[in-house]
Amino acid sequence: MSNTVKILVVSNMYPSIEKAYSGIFVKNQYEKTKELLHRDKIDIFFLRRSYTSRIGSVFKYIKTGFKFIPHLFKRYDVVHLHFFFPLILLVWFYKICHPNTKLIVTFHGSDINLLVTDRNKKYFRFFAKKIDFTIPVGQQVSKNIKTKLHLKTGKILPVGINDAIFYHDPQLIKKYDLIFVGSFLKIKGVDILYDIVKQSNKSIRFCIVGKGLEYEKMFRDLQNQGYQNISLKIDQSQNQLRVLYNQSRFLILPSRSEGFPTVTLEAMYCGTPVLTSDIPQFKEQIAAGYNGFMFPIKNISVIIELIEQKLKIPEVDYAKLKLAALESHKQYALTNVCHELIKIYKS
Repeated sequence: MSNTVKILVVSNMYPSIEKAYSGIFVKNQYEKTKELLHRDKIDIFFLRRSYTSRIGSVFKYIKTGFKFIPHLFKRYDVVHLHFFFPLILLVWFYKICHPNTKLIVTFHGSDINLLVTDRNKKYFRFFAKKIDFTIPVGQQVSKNIKTKLHLKTGKILPVGINDAIFYHDPQLIKKYDLIFVGSFLKIKGVDILYDIVKQSNKSIRFCIVGKGLEYEKMFRDLQNQGYQNISLKIDQSQNQLRVLYNQSRFLILPSRSEGFPTVTLEAMYCGTPVLTSDIPQFKEQIAAGYNGFMFPIKNISVIIELIEQKLKIPEVDYAKLKLAALESHKQYALTNVCHELIKIYKS
């Protein structure tokens, strides 16, 4: 490899008009890495996310395949794929054409936790053989790529939090007791959140940030039924999110599955402690009683009891939680992560 490294980043997650913040962390990572590189060159190929039918999605990926063809005639030292499937098919073929190129894959969570199953893992192992270096975003993801794909972990490295955007602003007052940030999907526990809102005291102020037509309508229906303690926010920018985190006492995330969630870290960088489900991925980030608390998702009444208890803690104890959140996971600041990436590219 020459002193100058040529890198191609490939991702099926990237912001679009329809999904403005889908894969925003990939965009942030690419742009920061490009800024930090000197003589080296980095390009990106991505699929813009859009709402389509199942058939429409098939045509979308076929179209993406044709758009990738010009890259087959360019020589890169490193191809870095974000999200294993389905674009592994494109970079696998690139590797066939350019066997000396090193293939790196960042596994984000659902691409291995959910998409790779006992029924299809042999198929995926075939394509995984071309991978030279793996970057799981967390420990649980690392375990899954080993057991499901028989791959060794190169380096565990989250996507990085942009601390130029997410930071504590002491001038902002707490308008909300709990904030939820995420897609309105059952895997994110939005149905559990809905039950929490419906069954808890109407004096608890909720800020719900995300998108998803079914649950968006359900939350609006609650508002129309007199739940004036719900503030529903759709498609917030990262700067708007920073303000909302700072205006909230706790982040709540009742997820059923995650990779290495960035929402929790964004909240902590803003000094907002977190309340989450007790799945393994959150246990990688949260020390109960230090920077947040965890709960089992099967019992709504237990969750509500925990919420009510933590909202009543003395301010001196809340201040300790807040400070601990601010001090947590500083190694995952975006610049630090991108410096680590550059080391991987150059090695």
